[in-house]
Amino acid sequence: MSDFWSPEVNRVERRGGDLKLSRFWIARRPETVAAFFAMKLQRVALAMFIVFLVFHLLYVGQSLLLPLVIAGAVSYLISILGRAIGSLRIGKVYIPRPLAVVLALAVILLSLSFIIQLITLNIGKVVNAAPEYQHNLEALIYKGYSFFGVEQPPNLKEFLGKFDFRTYLQRFGGTVRALLSSTGIIIVYLVFLLLEQRTFSGKIRAIVTNPDRQEDTFAILEKIRNDIRLYIGIKVLTSAATGLLSYLVLQSVGVAFASFWAVLIFLLNFIPTIGSIIATAFPSILALVQFETMGPFIITASVLTTLQFCIGSLIEPKLMGNRLNLSPIIILLSLGLWGSIWGIPGMFLCVPITVIIMIICSYFPETRFVAVLLSSNGKVGGLNREHSSSAAEGA
Repeated sequence: MSDFWSPEVNRVERRGGDLKLSRFWIARRPETVAAFFAMKLQRVALAMFIVFLVFHLLYVGQSLLLPLVIAGAVSYLISILGRAIGSLRIGKVYIPRPLAVVLALAVILLSLSFIIQLITLNIGKVVNAAPEYQHNLEALIYKGYSFFGVEQPPNLKEFLGKFDFRTYLQRFGGTVRALLSSTGIIIVYLVFLLLEQRTFSGKIRAIVTNPDRQEDTFAILEKIRNDIRLYIGIKVLTSAATGLLSYLVLQSVGVAFASFWAVLIFLLNFIPTIGSIIATAFPSILALVQFETMGPFIITASVLTTLQFCIGSLIEPKLMGNRLNLSPIIILLSLGLWGSIWGIPGMFLCVPITVIIMIICSYFPETRFVAVLLSSNGKVGGLNREHSSSAAEGA
């Protein structure tokens, strides 16, 4: 076996952490090549097993992990608002950082309390009114068949039974009540996360003692912090603008429960793609069944669709730029994946989680291909220094 490892007989090149076999080696030692690829296959199988195990643990540990993740998202909101408050100046004096954080915490908690209270108060009224609106929808469909001369319209009760709006609203209300029941543990997690921010950097320096790896670790954390902060900040701004403008439209048209739909539009805009569709469809359908004429429905549907398109497809990409760089199909897949694991909260969190995964994968040669697959244009950041490969191997 000594001649096998001789560099004169067998040339093995290491590039990016992978072994590249020379044609001379393949010709001389085919059984060794088979063993090599078997080892690679074992590594791939082990990686797939670990991935499935992690997702299984995320599903099983939902009640423990989801409040922690929500607390992390709220802490980002507090950080964004705290920076904005800290940049304000009263005369020549800036607001101190601790006071800015306390004010941001109070504003966020009061805002969340207002939103939850508004939803819980109105969702019961909407659920009680849903059967009446659904009956009006059935009557409207029958009128449409009569208008087109259909003498025997199909049985619509079975068809409409599959789209029971009351059931969907009750499920949404159940999710809100479940989150409301976890408010205490979320607040506890949030307080400890805010307290840990002061000592987190010191812990990283104590764990990662190598200067190069330490710099890489802080670069990853800084990239994650900046991108998630940018996403949440812009998403809150654009969703709030969409909700406020939608409220003015619904109120002027006279659609019932305008404030409830405005808050729902604000929340649903955090769900990629399908959130804006649902946010436009529900108030439009209500306008269709609430009024006897088609005018309010046409105005509501057209104006809400225009608002969603202008803010979601024109203004938001301009503000966001190409920082996230996520593929649209990956966003849809992550929406389904995290929705199946954590339900509606998973749909809200799918984009930040996918961004974190892509950033982490881009900093290691072995997983860089994953970041490329997740990206929109194949161009991802990462480590550009020569020691990055050796640092990743040592880790």
